[in-house]
Amino acid sequence: MAILAKALTTTARVKSRLEIASGTTTWDALIAELINAATEYIEGECGRVFLSGTKTNEVYSIENGQKLLPLRAWPVASVSSIQYRAGSISSPSWTTINANDWEIVGDGKMGVIRLLISLNDINALRITYVAGYGIDFTTAANHTLPYELSDLCERLAVRAFKKREAEGKDTESASAGGTVTWQKGLSDDDKRILQRYIRQVFL
Repeated sequence: MAILAKALTTTARVKSRLEIASGTTTWDALIAELINAATEYIEGECGRVFLSGTKTNEVYSIENGQKLLPLRAWPVASVSSIQYRAGSISSPSWTTINANDWEIVGDGKMGVIRLLISLNDINALRITYVAGYGIDFTTAANHTLPYELSDLCERLAVRAFKKREAEGKDTESASAGGTVTWQKGLSDDDKRILQRYIRQVFL
């Protein structure tokens, strides 16, 4: 089992927490599976992918006079285009908004776009942008993922690993193809961390 590129931690970091020697590879495949599952659980709870990437043509509903638009991914590194929709939903016509008519709020950490013009009678925008965190555990300069997300992922993986043979365990199977019920293993601190990274709901 290979670690996903978007994984929030590494096999080596989890093995260190479990006090498994780095040269011991017996549990590597299982630990990788648990890390991937914990990563996807955290993503699902927060409604976002944390790894930086290009979000192409995301469509947002807006209201008349709306000036601030929270995006689905953040922090925002750059925005390449914002378009408004004309025509019908089934046959839309997209028109690019001039780059001088919008701006990224602050340094992009909030993931909010400010519209500098009024878009009356426009009910949708389409945006292409780059957002998320750099995940590179080997090069600190490229790694911007908050430590608390890695810490949470590691703690979930460690708990699941340790429960694999416990009576009344939450892990139905710790082998390939198995499932883990993560929710039952969350502490109040874990839930507070998740809450900080949950995106807003967009209708």
